[in-house]
Amino acid sequence: MVTCSILNDFDNIYRPENYYTIILYPGVEKYETLNIILEPLIMELRKLKEEGFRDNQNREWKIELYFSSDWKFLAMCLGLNAANSKYFCPWCEVSKEQQGDFSYEWTINKTMDQVRENYTFYKGHIRPAIFDMIPLQNWVPDELHIMLHITDVLWRLVIDELKSRNTWGNRARNVIIEEMKRIDVKFHFWLEVGSTSWQYTSLMGQDKLIVLQHFDLTKLFPNSRATQIRNLWDNFYLLHKAMKDQKTDAKQFSDDARAWLCQFLDSNHFYQAGDITPYMHVLVYHVPEMMRIHHNFGLAAFSCSAVEKKNHQQVSHFFKKTTKDGGIGKGRKSAIVDILEYENRVLYFNNHDEIDLIRLPKRLRSK
Repeated sequence: MVTCSILNDFDNIYRPENYYTIILYPGVEKYETLNIILEPLIMELRKLKEEGFRDNQNREWKIELYFSSDWKFLAMCLGLNAANSKYFCPWCEVSKEQQGDFSYEWTINKTMDQVRENYTFYKGHIRPAIFDMIPLQNWVPDELHIMLHITDVLWRLVIDELKSRNTWGNRARNVIIEEMKRIDVKFHFWLEVGSTSWQYTSLMGQDKLIVLQHFDLTKLFPNSRATQIRNLWDNFYLLHKAMKDQKTDAKQFSDDARAWLCQFLDSNHFYQAGDITPYMHVLVYHVPEMMRIHHNFGLAAFSCSAVEKKNHQQVSHFFKKTTKDGGIGKGRKSAIVDILEYENRVLYFNNHDEIDLIRLPKRLRSK
């Protein structure tokens, strides 16, 4: 699903109904498929950027284009390697081995002009960028997925530490389940058939924040160790809040983010450079830059949270009554068609006055 919204609409930018579906297709995300499906949109975006448009009151508008998504889709549209590759960053030329080296000051040093001219100029770029009319500084990292991914890593490292301490067993799993119940988060463990590796619930964003703030780590670790981990978690939560606040000072955020990564890599207490992930690199080096560049909007304006909510609404409204995407037989109708027809109707009535002339149906309920 590809949506668009108007960043200048500050009052409504966080509402899912103000994101308009322009591409919707079934199947997996593949560069080759996207390149074909998105071709008409790409042509329109080029024209829109070059010529702007004239509205129904004969006013001319110039258009600035921006892009934001999760890492996988962003890298795919940029023609970049996967996140676990040696050269992974959309904005700079850092390598995986250099992530824990603080002697480098990584900034946005790639340009879309260079990518367009010769995408192989930058290591890690393996295909032409799809949206090459959008400058790289306008490819904005999504604060939601930064939070989701880093909290996943912090939780996984807790599980790994329990295993390294030989305290990973039924007792630890039961303690975790009981603590999750206490903080009102639905969570459970299970074993896949034929596997000895325990799987556990993948939490939604709000539940991850609850765990990050309120999970009592003293139930799993000695007090001194629990305090260290809790401090690391609390500092990341503060970074997450600051990242969403338009008033946050970019220089202060940069200092705090770097201090957090130093804490994360504290050799006496914490983790190794190999535990750093691309999202952590972006948090420390590129989020402060984006704050400075896009201070008029704030990074929260580029969040995918409203898009994720819109996707959830679409699945709930159009797929919940059937697992066959519209049923079977002659009356079968694709849920994708239903979704786009529904959005078109909403757009029509939002721009016309006919809705006031229609008598709304009354609903009667009988017991």
